Amino acid sequence: MISRKQENIELLNKIEAGLRLAYRRLYEQKAAKNETVVISVNGEIKHVPAKDLLKDFDKH
Repeated sequence: MISRKQENIELLNKIEAGLRLAYRRLYEQKAAKNETVVISVNGEIKHVPAKDLLKDFDKH
């Protein structure tokens, strides 16, 4: 029998995987159009080329 804590961990893992997939697809679509993505780095707003984010995406 799976504990409630284990169920929550599995659900969290599925949510994180879904978010990761959504971000990857966003970056791929933006990179195909040579567009930038607006992100926050330490509270500072930055426009970063999607191609750069996509290159670093699989490293993390």
